[in-house]
Amino acid sequence: MGDGIDHGPPAIPAGSTGERPRYPGRFNTYIYSGNKGERMMYEGTVPRHLLIILTLLVLALVAPAAAQGAVTRAVQPGETIEVGTEPLILDLVNLRNQDTFNPVTELRHYQSDDTTKKIVRVVGVPNDGYFTINAHTLGGKYGRYFAFSSKDGLIQQHSIKFAPAPTVTATESETTATVTTTKTPAETTPETTTAAPTATRASLPGLIAIVAIGICGLFVAVLRR
Repeated sequence: MGDGIDHGPPAIPAGSTGERPRYPGRFNTYIYSGNKGERMMYEGTVPRHLLIILTLLVLALVAPAAAQGAVTRAVQPGETIEVGTEPLILDLVNLRNQDTFNPVTELRHYQSDDTTKKIVRVVGVPNDGYFTINAHTLGGKYGRYFAFSSKDGLIQQHSIKFAPAPTVTATESETTATVTTTKTPAETTPETTTAAPTATRASLPGLIAIVAIGICGLFVAVLRR
């Protein structure tokens, strides 16, 4: 007070624990309270909310990419389907016998597409509403496949055709420029230079994975604080 009298330590405001902020010069996420348990509960609320927000953000980024290959394609009789290495999910319900509507249990491929000739390949169908197929399933035997039911037998009027999917090849755009240099007045020799291939953009699933990893790293850093 400046009067030369020792008044002791400063008075502590009522309702305060007297503790100093943990991080001087920074905003603290808790409020001084006489109840220490309430303060700790309030401090833990911020990371918990941040966890929920980051989790929802990661799911919003990853879920659309994961769902791209899970689309079921409804197949109509007589349709041609291109099959490659990537799995396809087919709905074969329309190939059923419309009178009995019993499920299709097999797809049969006959020699020369003639049902009176030898069976070349049989593909089992565990669930005709959700049937997964790729090039490995067919074993290289493309062509017309007829629906078969264990209860109705061969459904000759309902068939589909499997064809190999076109191979996707990466094309590189190259620019060729011709430069002419003069060696002698009577002789010129053209020189051809090839420009470097243009860089391709990263695929969408790769970008999504990078963003998800970055968000997880941010969350770990926040928890460590």
